Amino acid sequence: MSTFNRIAAAPLLLGLQVAVALADAPPKLDVTTTCNAASQYAISAGRDKDACIDDERTAETTLAQNWSKYSADDKSQCIGTVKTGGPSSYVELLSCIEVLRTPSNLAKRTRSCGRPNQFASAPQSTHRRRR
Repeated sequence: MSTFNRIAAAPLLLGLQVAVALADAPPKLDVTTTCNAASQYAISAGRDKDACIDDERTAETTLAQNWSKYSADDKSQCIGTVKTGGPSSYVELLSCIEVLRTPSNLAKRTRSCGRPNQFASAPQSTHRRRR
């Protein structure tokens, strides 16, 4: 594939991720590869493929129940992260969204957007009191 074709395809791929993020349900992921690898390298007993599949189904159910509550930006960013660099996972997708929704991250993102930070303390006075 030529460089021009790769560059031309990039916006299309990003657009598809945004379209998936705006959908009414989480993306469909194939977690079989993830669970095969996880069970193969499991350190603790009981962490077999079936346990991994159960964890993935639980995460998928949680995502489906709350999908409409997540911001489109968070969904888009996390879908891109989960689908990059290896087998995808609902547990990873759910973890990503939860991290982005934590109060400390919301405060950082609010500050970076140029809006006042509601969590910031009141400004300290620079005037000295006379005795």
